[in-house]
Amino acid sequence: MGSLRVERTIVEKDGKGFLQFNVQDRPCPKEADLADDQVLIAIEAAPINPSDLGPLFAPSHGGIGRFDGAVSSVDSSGRTCTALPVPDKTFAALRGSKAVGRPNRVGNEGAGRVVGAGKGKKAQSLKGKLVSAMGIGGTYSQHCIAHASQCVVHHDDTTAEEAASSCVNPLTSLGMVSTMRKEGHKGIVHTAAASQLGQMLVRICKADGIPLVNVVRRQEQVDVLKAIGAEYVVNTSSKSYEKDLVDALVASGATIAFDATGGGTLAFEIIKGMETAATRTSKSNNSYGSNTFKKLYIYGGLGNAEPLLLKPFAGMGGFSWSVAGFLLNDSMIGEAELQRIANEIKTTFATHYSRRVSLEEMLDVSIMKEYQRQTSNQKTLVMPQMSKQRGRL
Repeated sequence: MGSLRVERTIVEKDGKGFLQFNVQDRPCPKEADLADDQVLIAIEAAPINPSDLGPLFAPSHGGIGRFDGAVSSVDSSGRTCTALPVPDKTFAALRGSKAVGRPNRVGNEGAGRVVGAGKGKKAQSLKGKLVSAMGIGGTYSQHCIAHASQCVVHHDDTTAEEAASSCVNPLTSLGMVSTMRKEGHKGIVHTAAASQLGQMLVRICKADGIPLVNVVRRQEQVDVLKAIGAEYVVNTSSKSYEKDLVDALVASGATIAFDATGGGTLAFEIIKGMETAATRTSKSNNSYGSNTFKKLYIYGGLGNAEPLLLKPFAGMGGFSWSVAGFLLNDSMIGEAELQRIANEIKTTFATHYSRRVSLEEMLDVSIMKEYQRQTSNQKTLVMPQMSKQRGRL
């Protein structure tokens, strides 16, 4: 039995480098070949997340929205193929390496039914169940192998579409809350907060009684978050933005931030705002600023066209702060968090999609341009078992 999957391969054509995308028919893994703790999942739904764009499009310029020079064709099986140019200097450095000509699978997370299991007790207990999984390498595929410990088991009345995005965003938002608690902070600041992840974080913080300052760019995003119960929403395009930010930081007491932009001056503005709020409320300030420790984590690159700009000697104020990257680790998430995701996948962790596509449609350049934009609440869902029939949800 065959299994279709999207593969990307760096190839050379007429002396030029291209990143080529194909839908390939590969042998389906057999149950007998699974390790004791592994399961075989028939993937029914897999989202395209911002974290998928780098693995998808690098080293072409597709990751920054440049699709000029893209070449579309049809393979011997009649399926769509797409090739994106790789910059000459980049390809020159890659030529002759193992990266050229080696096919790679893509897709960070997805959901589907377990159709095969290893001999281990945990793996056998998942047979026939709907699960979601992350980090299994290649969910834009009809079948994937995962370790049983990687799976979130869902209830019988949950669909694969509902479960498809139950790992990356839910685990990240819960990881933010876990990090806040472990590091002794009392409230959170979150940027790009109108995203689906941002809305999950609003619901979590509201339910758990955690002050949350949401930073957005447009009034319609303010309205979206207010409608789901957000208390503090700051609009960077407002004339009173700086004052609104400090007022929200004073009221919330937030001293930890998670920034999805990773570029420009927003990180500087948040740390500066935290320092202003701290000096306004603290009684132990000194010539170096407040003693209140501020932490900013960067977990995305929505602003990757601009370098990250911090100005410690130009008004940031104080030296009690740090900036770091944010990655999930096992200490942040336990069985209780996984069960919460399964229990609240239709509410707290609900994800909405604007488009449903087949594996082949995913390679259409016009559709690539849509999901590369990473527009808030415009997420694309890949349906590996679906035949080519374009449509919106």
